[in-house]
Amino acid sequence: MSETPLSPALSRAFEDRVDLGSWAGFTSSLARFLDEVCRPSAQRGESVEAAIDPSGGTLLLTAPAPMVKPEELAPQGRWSQLLARLSLITPPVPSPDLPGVVLVGRSDGIEVSLPELDAQGRVLLGPTERRILGAIGWQESHHVFARLLSDADETADLVARILIEVLEVAHPADLDYLLRAHSDIS
Repeated sequence: MSETPLSPALSRAFEDRVDLGSWAGFTSSLARFLDEVCRPSAQRGESVEAAIDPSGGTLLLTAPAPMVKPEELAPQGRWSQLLARLSLITPPVPSPDLPGVVLVGRSDGIEVSLPELDAQGRVLLGPTERRILGAIGWQESHHVFARLLSDADETADLVARILIEVLEVAHPADLDYLLRAHSDIS
């Protein structure tokens, strides 16, 4: 189900440590995983030899299906429709890629981000998803919604909420993931 990461030990660590059987199990086990695997070992207070990867890791959790439908991106209002007809603006295009949450272990916490656009500039998060994120206090900067949290429990709770409310993931077993050690990324 997941892509082969550069670090097989990290892949086994995710599968062995994160409970995908229920949201409650997922949330508590994700918090431990973020502290034990994603944060750099110096921040975890353990020896470099004991760490799976002392540099920490980046985890991408993706929804099972694309979120945005073409009709959601249709120009609203007469002015927008007129500009679209005159080809003065390029209408946004939904991305076929899966939207996801990126968790980056840092020395000062876990950075949680949700890209609004894919690499080609197509839309991953539509107006509905952006509105939900705004309502729960997220702010967008350069087409990415991001927060830095120092507490793993708070981070895991927030991630579960985003997966359920924004990305509409019905069950943690529906998630796909990609995990990279920071040392694998040059």
